[in-house]
Amino acid sequence: MKKFFGFAIIALGVFLEVLWLGVCFGTIVIGILLLLFAPRILFFPFNFFLVIGLAMIGSGSFKNGANFRYQKYSYTNQRPPNFAQPHNATNNYYEILESQPTDSMDMIKKNYRRLVKEYHYDSIASKDLPADMLKFAQKKTQDLNEAYNAIKEARG
Repeated sequence: MKKFFGFAIIALGVFLEVLWLGVCFGTIVIGILLLLFAPRILFFPFNFFLVIGLAMIGSGSFKNGANFRYQKYSYTNQRPPNFAQPHNATNNYYEILESQPTDSMDMIKKNYRRLVKEYHYDSIASKDLPADMLKFAQKKTQDLNEAYNAIKEARG
């Protein structure tokens, strides 16, 4: 009996959707505007009655999410993400300097100097590399300087 009522509700939804589309497209301008800018409003009657009908037919298969299971993810060769700290611009600066927020300022300075030496424009220019590599090195050096200065300011 529930399945019969479920199918009846879905049929009612289809009928009401056809009527609603007739009203909306009775005036072509309103129908086209709804179709372009608000399709959820246009198809609301069908979706509403479809969900109710499927819930009746499914006889409670959606109750309380009892079949939901959490999956355990393994982080191989990676550290698990730290969900306690939001990923903000300061964390991006640490990534640029290949450091961690827990590293000392001396360690961050060593990483900064090593990376600047590796990517500095003059050291790349002396190797006779193409112009696009020189532009990349210049951009990377700017990013390193910005990151180091931001971390210095944040740590005081």
